[in-house]
Amino acid sequence: MTNLLYSLMLFNERQEGFFIGLFESTEKARQVAEHYLSALSGFQDYPCTYEITEKLVVGIIGQSQKVHMIWVWDEDAEGDETDVWSSACYADLSEAQRAMDAAKRRMNKQEWSLDTYLIGQCHWTEGFARVVRLE
Repeated sequence: MTNLLYSLMLFNERQEGFFIGLFESTEKARQVAEHYLSALSGFQDYPCTYEITEKLVVGIIGQSQKVHMIWVWDEDAEGDETDVWSSACYADLSEAQRAMDAAKRRMNKQEWSLDTYLIGQCHWTEGFARVVRLE
């Protein structure tokens, strides 16, 4: 396996981001994105886009095919996530924890998360719906 994975994010017209997953190739990530945009509620109903980003893998991915990523963000007055940042992918959980501890010393962010992902698994699977507020 290469030392790169490909992160797939979908964005709606409000630039709200949906992390879909990590894939072994840009082609697989593109196929998943096109499926979401053509078949899943919300993504097919609104002008959504996608972004595929290379993610360096630190370490050797084991047979479990799991990797760990750090996510950090702030929240605005309405509770919306802003200034989202994600790390490289770490094959070893303890290495990811050390990287998160180091990042906390140099980044001033409100929220921190260390998440584990199975390569090739889609993590946002339900689409989305708009809630209309009646004033």
